[in-house]
Amino acid sequence: MTAAIAGRAGLLTCAWYGAAFFAFGAHLPYWPLWLAGWGLSQSEIGTYVGLALAVRVASAALVPALADRLARRRAAVVLSASAGAAVFAAHLAIATRPALLVATLAAACAVAPLIPLGEALGVRAVAMHRFAYAHARAVGSVAFLAMNLGLGLMIGRLGPGIVLWAVVLSLVAVAGLGAVHPGGGAPPGAGLDRSKLGELRGLLANPVFLTFAVAASVGQASHAVYYAYGTLGWIGQGVDPGVVGALWAFGVLAEIGLMLGPGWRLVDRLGPAPALMLAGLAGMLRWGLMSLAPGLLLLWPVQALHALTFGLGHLGAMAFVAVAIPPRLQASAQGFYGGGLGALVLALATLAAGGISAVAGIASAYWLAAAMSGVAALAALRLAAIWDGGVGAGMPGEAGNG
Repeated sequence: MTAAIAGRAGLLTCAWYGAAFFAFGAHLPYWPLWLAGWGLSQSEIGTYVGLALAVRVASAALVPALADRLARRRAAVVLSASAGAAVFAAHLAIATRPALLVATLAAACAVAPLIPLGEALGVRAVAMHRFAYAHARAVGSVAFLAMNLGLGLMIGRLGPGIVLWAVVLSLVAVAGLGAVHPGGGAPPGAGLDRSKLGELRGLLANPVFLTFAVAASVGQASHAVYYAYGTLGWIGQGVDPGVVGALWAFGVLAEIGLMLGPGWRLVDRLGPAPALMLAGLAGMLRWGLMSLAPGLLLLWPVQALHALTFGLGHLGAMAFVAVAIPPRLQASAQGFYGGGLGALVLALATLAAGGISAVAGIASAYWLAAAMSGVAALAALRLAAIWDGGVGAGMPGEAGNG
């Protein structure tokens, strides 16, 4: 494959990932600051964010499935991003807590389908135009990191109100680029672009896909302890807050290095199932070491494992979807394993980690993450045993396991 930036299709796909991860790079780390600036207490922020995580599960699974059913994936991106921009902008006029809660839930429902839909469009664009998926996706990681660092500086000068405008403007760009995304059609010879309800039921009942879904979603959800409590744990160990930020950035840089470097070639050589298994094994090592509350000297190489636990796991999952799932069902597959099951497992793991941390300390919660990585590795091993490497969705008239 050629580099992602070699042609118009690659550039447009890179631009979409950049805009999407600008939005998430502003929202994920900094939206609690905006809520605090609005007037919510810490406990209220936790409640609002937790409820948003809960409601987004259904939206992230159902909207991509509907987009497949109607063969309107680009339109779904445009509508989701536009609705999200409108709801976030409406926050400017909110004056009561009940209205803010409604807006919080509406915003979560609006933007939740964007990543499953965007990944389906990205995988399809790669199949149609033959560029490197990993390079395009790396642009998203670079954008997330750039927004994370740049917006932090802007908040220091302009206050947390700038967060809302960063999210709104990024979502407007997501909508505009979604309308011209090069992955909007089915690759030649791929069959009908519109899915059928029976095919979706077949996908959700297929043991190959379900085994993959466990391997991919549980592996990614093993990061829940790190996402929720990594900063608190390091500060509790006495790590300077500035160094904490550098550790987070170093993990993302390791992920970017894998994607821009050997990541896709490694997945091509190993295959999707072994790549997922290696990501799970790396997670067992990473989270096992984190459970020991390692000193700063060891934290840097531990953070470098993010390239495998997240980066390789994600590339392995995308490779499976590209090969094993018919193009007309790829948004549905992305929505179910990532937006639906993945988000649900992530939320449950976050809650469980909170309980463990309260009783035994943050370091002990990483044993939960290590166990989840072990489950993911075993599921990937099972996937390698039952999947023949072809179309595995079990759809009528298509070869493969089913």
